[in-house]
Amino acid sequence: MIPVAVWILGAVFCLIVVRQIGTIRLPIWGVMTAGACAALIFGTISIPDAFFSINFSVILFLLGMFVLGAALEKSGILHLLSLKNFARAKTKKEVLFWFILVMAAFSAFLMNDTIAIIGTPVALFCAAAYKIPVKTMLFALCFAVTFGSCMTPIGNPQNLLIAISGGVPFAFLEFALYLLIPSVICLYAVYRILLLTIPSPGSHVVHEPGKVFFDEALSRWSKISLGLVFFTVVLRIVLSFFGFELPFAVIAAAAAFPLLLFSKRRVELLRGVDWSTLLFFASMFVLMAAVWNSGFIQTILPTSEMTSVPILFGTTVIVSQFISNVPFVALILPALTGSGIPLYMALVAGCTAAGSLTIIGAASSVIVLQRAEKSGETFSFMEFFKIGLPVTLIAAGAYIGWILVVGLFAG
Repeated sequence: MIPVAVWILGAVFCLIVVRQIGTIRLPIWGVMTAGACAALIFGTISIPDAFFSINFSVILFLLGMFVLGAALEKSGILHLLSLKNFARAKTKKEVLFWFILVMAAFSAFLMNDTIAIIGTPVALFCAAAYKIPVKTMLFALCFAVTFGSCMTPIGNPQNLLIAISGGVPFAFLEFALYLLIPSVICLYAVYRILLLTIPSPGSHVVHEPGKVFFDEALSRWSKISLGLVFFTVVLRIVLSFFGFELPFAVIAAAAAFPLLLFSKRRVELLRGVDWSTLLFFASMFVLMAAVWNSGFIQTILPTSEMTSVPILFGTTVIVSQFISNVPFVALILPALTGSGIPLYMALVAGCTAAGSLTIIGAASSVIVLQRAEKSGETFSFMEFFKIGLPVTLIAAGAYIGWILVVGLFAG
């Protein structure tokens, strides 16, 4: 018998796919919040369990980065950096190429959710400035941060969880050896596929300075906050070699505290926080916990067969569409104890490919969508899926093939 929580999750998934009932447009955060409320109403999870299921570390991290993202946007820094970084591009396809490259590189070390937050207004700006379809730039950001974050153990939360599990010694080296090349292949595939969505991609772009509002005081504090974020990220990397884990809350504090304490525009920055996205994540934690506690997902996982790179990869891609990839990783890790490095890398790659298949496969894609909708732009589940399906198939071939080859020679 299928538990009530699973039926609720199925309804939520369907509503996210259609995103509309009659003339009513359903916001993705509203659908997820309704699902969490239904889980509470039907008693599939208690109020105390729902409260403790929320990962407040993630919520606080996102809050801090939202504050920093609002400051970078409102100070004018983002627009100025965009003009400077893309000035070398002569055509639309070069703008797309450099955008994907830059966003992927940043995601490898600043986490995909961070770059999704900061990069969305940059994507919208580039779309308007260089006459590139908005959805093309938003998709470019989604896929760039997804595959970029795969290459290092600090690119996303699930990578970090796998890296500190003890099964991957010399994590930075192993991640680069097993995942760098296939991730680059996937990024190039994304670039080639998205080129097809740009009318006249070879046409020249005009770099016009335009009028960019620049707040000197807010810019100064934004740079300080950004510098502190880089410092805390580097500190986190260094401490990881000594067995210490710097909490994400510290990075969030580094991002937000200077701005909220010293900027005169602190109230405006708080208003600029994407509170609906934070509500989405809190609701997602509650609903996923209800599904998890039902025990249904655990019973259908082929844990006894998780000794094959293709099976583990495919299972991760599919299951991550229905539950968060972090709980899935937490479940599978004990089953991988004593396994070789290739299986751990297949788990990382599967989590990555899951994020390229659908909107809800990666939290970073949800962040991009939510922030874009605040600016009046959006994309549907099927529009994302039409791009994501071929990308995911390419990713499956690239990651599975490369992991098997490297594992063969490394073994």
